[in-house]
Amino acid sequence: MIHETIKLFEHSSATLTTYVQENGEYERKDLIRPAVLICPGGGYAFVSQNEGEPVALAFARMGYHAFVLSYSVKIENPFPTALRELAKAMSIIRERAGEWLVDANDISVAGFSAGGNLALSLGIYYQDARITDEIGLTPEQIKPNQLILGYPAVTLEPRSTETPPFVIELMEKGLIPDFRGPNIREILMGKENLTEEEERSLNLLQYVNGDLPRTFIWGTYEDSVILPTDLLGLASKLFEYQVPCELHLFEKGPHGMSLGDATVKPEEQVNSLSLGAWVELSAKWLEQGRGR
Repeated sequence: MIHETIKLFEHSSATLTTYVQENGEYERKDLIRPAVLICPGGGYAFVSQNEGEPVALAFARMGYHAFVLSYSVKIENPFPTALRELAKAMSIIRERAGEWLVDANDISVAGFSAGGNLALSLGIYYQDARITDEIGLTPEQIKPNQLILGYPAVTLEPRSTETPPFVIELMEKGLIPDFRGPNIREILMGKENLTEEEERSLNLLQYVNGDLPRTFIWGTYEDSVILPTDLLGLASKLFEYQVPCELHLFEKGPHGMSLGDATVKPEEQVNSLSLGAWVELSAKWLEQGRGR
């Protein structure tokens, strides 16, 4: 496997890590493979490890070249900083497609939670001059061929204003990420104390259009961070604009389950859950699209 970390911009710490299959031999020599570029979540406050390399290795086992984006986070890196980094990462994969034996016309972007917001944003804004002009790229260089969105942050509507004491205790013990400080909306806007109009401007549903790539969406009914209404609303908008879409809502499972198996979560938490099926379902969906 070709495993390297590529710095995206001189002025940024953002990187692209490759999980590129080595060239095969005999009948597998010079095999051109599809690729998936993964955007982990983390509320734009950090980049989740559970939603990065484990997902890349899962797709690698299914024959994909995989890439993981580590993008800029926190309030000093507001929109569209991370989106420009994702666009640059897409362009690098396409530029080096011949070297890496990547099918330049079959590059999916997969995102989870805030990473799903980022992936969906690329599907929406890949033609936007704020992205293309700033980094000197064309829409054709950065457009994803497909989107795979795991419990994506779509509307960014706040769920609760108070953090329960037991959650604060877990954060202070380092058992879960510490989300205290600016929230995801304030990070994207680059300032605190937003107006209602500024908050409404971050709802991606209003920007969905017919030029989005075909999209696979999954989440759970038990997710208290990204409610199923967000995913249903996104699927409905895609249907309205006749963008091919597949939606899977699993009954059980909290937010942030990644692969939903023992590589990322304790066995006792995932053994009875069906949500891990999203990996194979998304692979079948990708293959289904190639047959069109």
